[in-house]
Amino acid sequence: MPNEIELKLRIAKEDIPHLRRHAAVRKHVTGKAVTRRLVSTYYDTPDLQLLDQHVSLRVRRMSGSWFQAVKAAGHSLAGLHQRLEWEDIISKGEPDYTKITDPSLTPIFDNPALWQALLPIFTTDMQRTEWQLDYQGSHIELSLDDGLLIAGEHSQPMIEIELELKGGKVEHLFALALDMQSDIALTIENVSKAQRGYAYYRDFPQKPSGAKPAGLMPGDEPGEAFEKAGWECLRQLQSNLSIAMQGDDPEGVHQMRVALRRLKVALSAFGCHDDMLSDEIDWINDLLSRARDLDVLLYDTLPGLRLTTDELRQAQAPIARAQKRAYSLLRNGLKQPRYQRLLLMLGHLFATPQPTKHTTITEIATPHLRRTHKKLLKQGRHLGKLSVEKKHKLRRLARRLRYSVELFSSIYPGKKPEKRTAKLLDALKHIQSNLGTLNDIAVTSQTLDNMSKRNPGLQPARLAWQAIAREREKRHIDSLPSLWKTVRQAPVAW
Repeated sequence: MPNEIELKLRIAKEDIPHLRRHAAVRKHVTGKAVTRRLVSTYYDTPDLQLLDQHVSLRVRRMSGSWFQAVKAAGHSLAGLHQRLEWEDIISKGEPDYTKITDPSLTPIFDNPALWQALLPIFTTDMQRTEWQLDYQGSHIELSLDDGLLIAGEHSQPMIEIELELKGGKVEHLFALALDMQSDIALTIENVSKAQRGYAYYRDFPQKPSGAKPAGLMPGDEPGEAFEKAGWECLRQLQSNLSIAMQGDDPEGVHQMRVALRRLKVALSAFGCHDDMLSDEIDWINDLLSRARDLDVLLYDTLPGLRLTTDELRQAQAPIARAQKRAYSLLRNGLKQPRYQRLLLMLGHLFATPQPTKHTTITEIATPHLRRTHKKLLKQGRHLGKLSVEKKHKLRRLARRLRYSVELFSSIYPGKKPEKRTAKLLDALKHIQSNLGTLNDIAVTSQTLDNMSKRNPGLQPARLAWQAIAREREKRHIDSLPSLWKTVRQAPVAW
């Protein structure tokens, strides 16, 4: 059952000559480049049964021969595509079911009705140039595809690079991509050719994606656990990218921010301290934060104010303009090579075995949880006397402990630890929400104060907000002591 591992990247037409003579290619190539035409036809039933079962069936004409490939659904993160693939030589240019014998595929393909219903769905017609590279001891096949995707009367140009690992280490795919990306504006491609083709036949609505369990196990080695935690953060980050770019659903930006916060917690927990990486994460997080603050103001705060229709309209206009500018800056940032490089750096980090003196994940998790818990309790002493800045620090510590507990909770199995974890998480969520509201009040007040100086139409909204903010702030401050008591008394599982 072969596993295909490749890194996909988009490249502009005008950059192809730079790729052909790039130092990383010339230095590591082991033979002459091979250029040939690849015509690949994808088959499915009219109602797309194969798509629904997460497999693709492709027949390819290459160098005078026919090849059939079945690919099972895998995953793609930071451009790294990993999936199972079964490829066979066939005698003619149509699917041959006798070649599909793997036990994991026969439940799908051992079906005469399905074979009778198969028909060509879409085709890719590519000019492919391949280079075989020996990169730091790994065998990597670099492919440049330039051609068309054709689906019925529709067609679209496709140009992409594939770095396929033929033997060696996954980390070297990212290292090579980073080498090339330093000179060429390469963009990570998480969508396969098959996914692009199927998009002509079925909508794939994008939905905001929250965090999922990283799946850490008590017996995980530290490197394995670090990889799981990191890839999950990247999954959440990239799953919300297109939604954030579109700007129609504020949850996209919100979930990208959550992913970055969880990422920073994971990096800290595993002792990964890289100033350059941290600066890049902070850069994109700042762009997300500007958009998020204006989303909250426009969609949550303004509708709750006691304003006339005309006052509301006058308030919405300048905030909407500021929000539009913030999203424009965000889109530009997400399109920059700088952001693509950040993703490649993270992919390289999580694919690279990290040196550690620890032998089990518990040796990392327990001290980290204890330290973070201790810092939180210390910061919360004399809660009633804390300044706004120190309350903000307390909120960040509560969030850090919450994300740490959620990350590591699965390595403390059993009913008693699970009950303790549930109580602590519930307490942390409540105080984080309370302190978050207090922070939102401060941010909103400052934003309205600053914007109303330039936009007189915001004055009624600012005054209405001040009245609500005072009452809301008092209510949340009054409830803090009881919430903090619950946090202090919450049992821990470690």
